[in-house]
Amino acid sequence: MKRQHIGSAVIALAVLVAPAAAQEQATILKRDGSTVSGRFEAWNRNNNSIYIRVSPGDQRIIPLGETAAIDAEGNGRNLPETELGPARGGDHVLVTKRGEVIHGRLINIEGGEGSGSEGEARVVSFKPNDAAERRLRFSEMRRLYLGNYPASLGTAPPTTPPSMSEPDLPPGAVRVAGNSRWVPTGLMVGRNDRVAFAVTGEVQLSTDAEDKARPAGSVKGRYAANAPAPTLLAGALIGRVGNGPVFAIGDQTQPLPMNGDGQLFLTVNDDEVGDNQGAFAVTMTVTRGRRR
Repeated sequence: MKRQHIGSAVIALAVLVAPAAAQEQATILKRDGSTVSGRFEAWNRNNNSIYIRVSPGDQRIIPLGETAAIDAEGNGRNLPETELGPARGGDHVLVTKRGEVIHGRLINIEGGEGSGSEGEARVVSFKPNDAAERRLRFSEMRRLYLGNYPASLGTAPPTTPPSMSEPDLPPGAVRVAGNSRWVPTGLMVGRNDRVAFAVTGEVQLSTDAEDKARPAGSVKGRYAANAPAPTLLAGALIGRVGNGPVFAIGDQTQPLPMNGDGQLFLTVNDDEVGDNQGAFAVTMTVTRGRRR
């Protein structure tokens, strides 16, 4: 009977904890119309930036000046005009889950998972124009607008930036699309062969227009923990022979030794490719090695 009582207590605790974690998910709506969604971790007042955990290996750092709104309830789309009207003014506007629309100024966001005070509840401090400072849990906030909401965003801000331009595809080159997995090159190689790569183009790794990669990898220097090669920069060009081990290509120009026999495959080093745009154009020159 005692063991059963302990089990019930654990279940009850899980029920209490789970909703709190879910409520700290947020979408950052940027002033250029793009969005970043994930777990809200912190507002770092030293560099005036918001930290969002998109995935275990992907933390985004977004300057507060680039942020139009923090949406703690939705996905940053179809925002009501009853909120957008006040948000277009110079004040910050806090909208609570109770439906209050409060004009004033954000003072602080502190505590919670991912911050420097993980043992404390995440709290939003907000100073209304006509009242004393208010402190409320992040879970009590519906949205926070950071002033001068761009009229260009309208009531349904876009979440997908314009399509990227495609690189020119030289004769004999292979197009490696950012949203494709392991593109077959048609080139059969052997273990003693060496292949030189010439790579052009650029890939966008998410709906964030600034999250781009060149052949050597992410221009922001970020990694993707669940990518095929997690120790290489996200978005870098990588290869494999058949089903063999992955190897780095990037923007190297020196011929690379092949590590197996079979067809050469290429891809972009990313965990989720469905929201990627752009492509690399890859030209390959093979030097045949001695056959056994």
